[in-house]
Amino acid sequence: MTESERKQIIALIQREVIPAIGCTEPIAVALCVAKATETLGAKPEKIKVLLSANILKNAMGVGIPGTGMIGLPIAVALGALIGKSDYQLEVLKDSTPEAVEEGKKLIDEKRICISLKEDITEKLYIEVTCEAGGEQATAIISGGHTTFVYVAKGDEVLLNKQQTSGEEEEEETLELTLRKVYDFALTAPLDEIRFILETARLNKKAAEQSFQGDYGHALGKMLRGTYEHKIMGDSVFSHILSYTSAVCDARMAGAMIPVMSNSGSGNQGISATLPVVVYAEENGKSEEELIRALMMSHLTVIYIKQSLGRLSALCGCVVAATGSSCGITWLMGGSYK
Repeated sequence: MTESERKQIIALIQREVIPAIGCTEPIAVALCVAKATETLGAKPEKIKVLLSANILKNAMGVGIPGTGMIGLPIAVALGALIGKSDYQLEVLKDSTPEAVEEGKKLIDEKRICISLKEDITEKLYIEVTCEAGGEQATAIISGGHTTFVYVAKGDEVLLNKQQTSGEEEEEETLELTLRKVYDFALTAPLDEIRFILETARLNKKAAEQSFQGDYGHALGKMLRGTYEHKIMGDSVFSHILSYTSAVCDARMAGAMIPVMSNSGSGNQGISATLPVVVYAEENGKSEEELIRALMMSHLTVIYIKQSLGRLSALCGCVVAATGSSCGITWLMGGSYK
């Protein structure tokens, strides 16, 4: 593997494995609202949101961090009131109870309109137009949860990548193979890939926070208690289940707890991380072994998603479980074959 190719892979991982607070779809919508609001330069009087079907579906019934509420309207309102686009998928981390109350007023006054974007092929598409004082600004995210392809204020177009052809985009992206994933994970200089340990730190901390509360169905907390010791057995496997599900409980319920996502999905980032971490820690693996296993897991997820695309009709849990299974198999002494 050439140094250039290795650097491309590292850049790819750093783009795809990033911190997120809350379920990714409504947060991406809030991010787009924040960008449109910043471009407008004023608090919006009206906000029009057009979404692809998969974004609309995925964002309907999940908790929005720091609000105690579910669904898109409050995410849109907070994106306009306190959202900062520089925060990316942590766009709502400055939320306060006061902002939530103000957001509820925006909703009650029917200043927010959310509907389906017709006649598009993109599975991931978010278009937001904010209006105030006779002026308007528009922002569009497409293809990736943080990928802005269009930004305009009135007639002034500030960004337009909508005309970029699929072929041009493909040329810019390094095409992975499973062999390439395996070789990179095992041969890359350790100091160049040590950053992947941040996934372990952030997602394990999120699990431990989740055990202290009652989030969503509290499946992870339930498994951590009586069930883990008396019914399922106090094993590495039951620990993997409790840690992984605990974090998913928290983020889907709207806890203000950051997690490390993968390919635009918090649950994928969690499921690609915690099984590997728990297995490595409870089997006395070294830091280097953990780093390489985590890298193998996360890069496998990115490899699978390259061919499927985001928000495809394949379960993200299966993709991430395949990644963590590869990392654990290697930790158990498995080879590429």
